[in-house]
Amino acid sequence: MPPLPRLSAALVAAAAVAGWLAVASPASADVTGSTATDDVVLYDHCQTHDITYDLRVGLGTSLWRLEIQVADPHGFLSQGTGVNSAADPATSGTIQFSFCGSEPTGTYTVRATGFYEIIPAVQIPFTLPETTFEVRPAATRTTLAQRELGQGRHRLTAHVREQGDHGYERADGIPVSLQRRVHGQWQRVRGLTLTTVHGAAVATLSTPGTYRAVAAAGGNHAASVSAPVKV
Repeated sequence: MPPLPRLSAALVAAAAVAGWLAVASPASADVTGSTATDDVVLYDHCQTHDITYDLRVGLGTSLWRLEIQVADPHGFLSQGTGVNSAADPATSGTIQFSFCGSEPTGTYTVRATGFYEIIPAVQIPFTLPETTFEVRPAATRTTLAQRELGQGRHRLTAHVREQGDHGYERADGIPVSLQRRVHGQWQRVRGLTLTTVHGAAVATLSTPGTYRAVAAAGGNHAASVSAPVKV
């Protein structure tokens, strides 16, 4: 019987590594963890939004890399932000995502993926559970006041305040319509085009009745309606 051929040293080493990986590699990723964030209110200026990550890294991991992306309600993905243990060994931290007021509202999804290495140049992928958060328009508050001007004329002033960083602020440039109650139904007063300036929109009317002001939704702000005012 002819002698068996000898295996080269390289083949023996490769077989040993393959066998070690088959035994030593965990059934699940050796890097696990989570992301977290809060909901967002769209203001009329840019803001940075914090997304935190927290990784649990196995003792046998020699290198890891994490990339975080944000998907908007239509599924469009942001450019990824990457962190890795070679540049920063901290397993928890914060990345920032920007909102400037023109983004779509709805449910956003944080997607975090990456890889880790047990031995150099052998990358094992991992995926963290997705995190969702809501992006909503800034809320508004509308009030309506009336003042008699004489000769059957009345001045109606709508005041609109918009949610801001530090509470509600006077809102500029928000379209406002006046509605009059007719036979139990609210009907828009035609011929009036009102827009807030320093938070106020003013109209002069001579028709008696019950009125309300409606701030229209649009852009990064929500709609609101005043209490009725009798003229």
